Amino acid sequence: MKNCLLVIFMLTASCMRGPDVRVEGFGQLSDGQQTHLFTISNSSGASMSLCDYGARIVSIRVPDRNGLMGDVIVGPVDIGTFENADRFMGCTIGRYANRIEGPTVTIDGVDYQLETNETLDGVPVQCHSGVNGIDRFVWDGKAVSDSCVRFTRTSPDGEGGFPGNCNICVSFTLTGDNVCIVEYEATTDKPTFVNLSNHSYFNMRGSSCYVMEQVLEVEADSCIRNNSRYCPDSVVSVEGTPFDFRTPHRVDYRIDMPDPHLALMHGMSACWIIRDWDGTLKKAVVLYDPVSGRGVEVRTTEPCLLTYTGRGFNGSMMGKTGPIDKFAGMLLETIHAADSPHQERFPGTLLRPGESFTSTTQFRFFAQ
Repeated sequence: MKNCLLVIFMLTASCMRGPDVRVEGFGQLSDGQQTHLFTISNSSGASMSLCDYGARIVSIRVPDRNGLMGDVIVGPVDIGTFENADRFMGCTIGRYANRIEGPTVTIDGVDYQLETNETLDGVPVQCHSGVNGIDRFVWDGKAVSDSCVRFTRTSPDGEGGFPGNCNICVSFTLTGDNVCIVEYEATTDKPTFVNLSNHSYFNMRGSSCYVMEQVLEVEADSCIRNNSRYCPDSVVSVEGTPFDFRTPHRVDYRIDMPDPHLALMHGMSACWIIRDWDGTLKKAVVLYDPVSGRGVEVRTTEPCLLTYTGRGFNGSMMGKTGPIDKFAGMLLETIHAADSPHQERFPGTLLRPGESFTSTTQFRFFAQ
């Protein structure tokens, strides 16, 4: 009887250690709005923390080869820094992520004036949907299961210059085998452009150390060269360029190689076109840290992978383990190409009433 009770107790305790979602206050914004932190934990001890301000990833804690947990997301720990220091860290970006060149887009013969927030080479450019993209707002967030948190927001007609009330939903799931799944959905009541992604900086060491010595492999035979407005100029083969990661290499293995795109972007910043893209879930990239043994394999339904290695960090922002220095983390953005509304050679981003935009990205964490 005692043995039976012991078995029952152990089974019950095991169930109690299963996936769950904890919700707590995360501080107030400058306008007094309260924000919240949602933390999903699984039975292995891994966790993912999310904030309703910008529907953003604050942390992802996964084990190294020795079972030691570490946070692979580079960024601050307080809401004030997210609001005032670097608005894009960890957030959902859109309704059009990345850049659109020039101040207007045309839909069905009608020109729409965009809110531009950059001027590059004398040309106005919109970046991540202007001064007040969807990252600047507190979303409605709720746990929809013991392993999933869903954020919703309606981007109103005219926001950023885009037509249509656009209903956006982003769901984050942490599985029992340490896969973080991000699912995007959007609908609209007027034709509009939609391009959604996540702007988290990754460092598989579990701290904001030099990410350039980590190992990258990208499933792409071609990449996009930018013009001086950081929008697509040409599509070129990666063969013989610093962006050839068809086999694994350190991120900086060709950082000193003469290359016009490398010079323009002042370092490793690239947008690759994923091999054999057809809208189904495909492997896009692997980032691996030989020191800790942590790695992540990214699979996505998106056509492109964009990275940037944090050359703008300078130690002035405090992170979880100290100042965030130059090259402390890198983006692994799954995304449609920049300036797609003006360039028909890339997969389209126009969403019409009655249609639904859907996109899925999986971050599959491992240790070896």
